Amino acid sequence: MAVADQGANNHADGGANNALAPENNFPEKYFVAGVAVGLFLVLLGTAILLLGRSQTASSLTICVGFGLVLAAFGAKVAGNWAGWSVTGAGAMAVVLFLMLQQFTPPGTPALFKGEISGDFSHVADIRIIDDEPLYIYKDAMVRRIKFLGLGTSLQSTQMRMQVDTIEKEAGKEYFELIGDAQKIRAIFAEGRPVQWRFDYNARQVKNGSLVLLSELDTLSPGPTAEVSGSTTGAWWDLSAFAQAAVRPEASVDQIQKALAGLRNDDTFLRRNSRDFLVSAGVVAVPMMLSALHASPDDYRVKLGVVYALAEMIRSDPNLASSLSQKLAAEDFPLLIQAAADPDKTIRYQAADFLYRLQDPRAVELSVNAAKDTTDQGVANNQILILRQSGSNLSSSQKSDIVRQLNDPSTNLNRSLKAPSSLNDVLKW
Repeated sequence: MAVADQGANNHADGGANNALAPENNFPEKYFVAGVAVGLFLVLLGTAILLLGRSQTASSLTICVGFGLVLAAFGAKVAGNWAGWSVTGAGAMAVVLFLMLQQFTPPGTPALFKGEISGDFSHVADIRIIDDEPLYIYKDAMVRRIKFLGLGTSLQSTQMRMQVDTIEKEAGKEYFELIGDAQKIRAIFAEGRPVQWRFDYNARQVKNGSLVLLSELDTLSPGPTAEVSGSTTGAWWDLSAFAQAAVRPEASVDQIQKALAGLRNDDTFLRRNSRDFLVSAGVVAVPMMLSALHASPDDYRVKLGVVYALAEMIRSDPNLASSLSQKLAAEDFPLLIQAAADPDKTIRYQAADFLYRLQDPRAVELSVNAAKDTTDQGVANNQILILRQSGSNLSSSQKSDIVRQLNDPSTNLNRSLKAPSSLNDVLKW
């Protein structure tokens, strides 16, 4: 009896000890790891959903996590419907995901839209750009264009409108209008399609009497040293994968063809050539600067090269170091000169590029350019370029630069003679 009782007790103890053991002698450490990873994925998928990210990514992550938990427990999950049967935790996770995708109503993407009217008789092409170019429909018969953008409002800090014209005169073939996104967001926030007016002669876009976009020639001071960061999406946003496609490296012949295209009389070929140089990236920089050195006074070459450089660094601020490595010391006088060009668009693009580049080789040239100009806008650009390019100089070097700029005997620009005004811009 005692033996039987002992055997029963042993059996009971063994049953108790084995009650929580995984089936099929699956190692316990893998069981715990599977459950932990599965629960983490379920929580991550829920977080993705709550953060308003991709619903597809959220559903997939939750279902994979759920499948891992079931598999770790060794659950024999099965189901059948209309003659079809599915067995196994992984298969059930896939079916659950497909069901979620099938029966979850698709979200309607938010849109912001507007209409711009005006005289477009001299306009060959218009592009409106937030982070990416917006969809545009041009109705020439009624002298208006309509545009659409995804989302509830603008994503970038600036809205840009690029205008290619049919005119054949330096300074009139292309210009860019820039607007403060904060002002424009306030208009979109009213929830009605916007209706703006394009003034070709004044190079402005207005909302009533309020100027929203205009041709700029002077930079606006931003944060010291840090001008912008990466705009790469999070890994769980599936749209990021489409942006990560690797472009094949442009060949020498392709770059030379694009540089030749900058001089072409065809408006669209010039625009496409500029766009190609932007997409070619840093590999095209030495050839672009060689073309600029060879034709420093050619309006189309200067516009194309300066625009391509500025657009490269705007689209990817992390390229600054690589761009600096491709530039030689003798390139900077040309770029500093372009930042003081009579054409507003060229002046702004060149100044914006040098401002973002933050290359110390621009310091001395910017000091001299700021002292030698009587144009306050040019001086402002040079000081902002100087501020960013000289941010890592020693205190004594910075003090010497301020002294030079404040010296009335060598400084032609009156706006720099007030130390308080200069220090407000430099922020050193």
